Amino acid sequence: MKKSILIILSITILLLAWQLLAMLVRLPDLVPSVPRLLSTLAALFASGSFYQSVMATVLRGTIGMSISLMAAVGVSFLFYKCEWMYELFRPLLAIMRAIPVISFILLALIFLNAESIPLIIAFLTMFPLLTENLTKGIRSRRKELSIMARQFKIGRWNRLTQVTYPQLKPFLYSGLASASGFGWRAIIMGEVLAQCSPGIGGEMKQAQVFIAVPELIAWTVIAILISYLFDRGISWLAKRRFSIHYNKHCNKQPVPKGNCDIRVRDISYRYGSDKVLSHFSYTFEKGFIYGITAPSGTGKTTLLNLIGKILKPVQGEIETDCTTGVAYVFQEPELLSQLTIAENIALPLAACQTKEMALEQAVSMLQKMELEGFANRFPNELSFGQQQRVAIARALTYPSPLLLMDEPFKGLDEALSRRIIERIRERQGESGQTILFTSHNPEDLRLLADKTVRLDQTGR
Repeated sequence: MKKSILIILSITILLLAWQLLAMLVRLPDLVPSVPRLLSTLAALFASGSFYQSVMATVLRGTIGMSISLMAAVGVSFLFYKCEWMYELFRPLLAIMRAIPVISFILLALIFLNAESIPLIIAFLTMFPLLTENLTKGIRSRRKELSIMARQFKIGRWNRLTQVTYPQLKPFLYSGLASASGFGWRAIIMGEVLAQCSPGIGGEMKQAQVFIAVPELIAWTVIAILISYLFDRGISWLAKRRFSIHYNKHCNKQPVPKGNCDIRVRDISYRYGSDKVLSHFSYTFEKGFIYGITAPSGTGKTTLLNLIGKILKPVQGEIETDCTTGVAYVFQEPELLSQLTIAENIALPLAACQTKEMALEQAVSMLQKMELEGFANRFPNELSFGQQQRVAIARALTYPSPLLLMDEPFKGLDEALSRRIIERIRERQGESGQTILFTSHNPEDLRLLADKTVRLDQTGR
């Protein structure tokens, strides 16, 4: 409210200053008074050609922005996939941004049809801005969130709208705001020089030819208003978010299915020249809880990631009949910041459950994690330990025959860890899941693990 008052006050001061100037100059045809400007604006609004000109300019701008955005999306993903192409074309984008708009327009006037110039100019000014912003956004995405979505078999639409889009969103709308500001000025400038009719630029050029200053200023005000409305529209879109898409037809609670015997045969893995697992073999039998312990840096997390198919061994093989998604508790909670706590838990269930059923389970599991009343909060409102319990709740709720947990009790005090362990064991007794977890804490291993697997310094 305060901001709106300041804007109104600023416009009022500007109008008063203009009126004072008009009174001092006393040349109404060159410096028209505010009442005359308002009457000219009213006359424009009453004219049928006014709406035709405005719609023509808006259509050119919308088409130009749409083409620029679609091209920028495609090129940005291409740059992400091919680093060498990004390095090859990055100087070209910088040059396109540096070239004065008037140079584009003058060259276009020589080589192109006048009516096509505003669209070409819109593309040439908007495309580099959008491409650079989107490329930065795509390159800055957190791969851990993509891994989380893949492990929980989150559907394509939900993966796009809940995982990918929110990460690109700041870059996308920042680029759109900048491109819109530059684009509208370039489009109208192109219309002026190409004398496009109908179009705001064409009307401004005609007013300039006949030295009709009130009409020229009135059309300038209209151009500013259109640019402002587009900017507000972009801001409004930036605040919108997609809802999770749930299965609307499933009314049954899915249960973990599948044979999750896991046979690890002579696997090795290295990061560069550092070998963290060497010729490791083991059979994890279904229905048991296995604790994996070892000194730091000797392959505990790597082993879980190999079993979860996040990584591929450089040698050996892992056999399992588990074909569903894998419930996973990562070392970091990997929660989606734009979703509430309940929605973060319900998202992996969306492919197989209705919204009501998924959220009901989420709330129930939050109670077991001692997080009653937190369902409608967001991750940034929780401590790390609370976020970790949400991650455990998400994994326990997901109907998979295999549960992998990497240091799941990090950030929890000893008494709370014990209570959470009791609930995990209770849940495992009902579902028959195979559970593998890593831990340095002997007490966690004693309370939760049916069997303990110890990796030595060589990752065996």
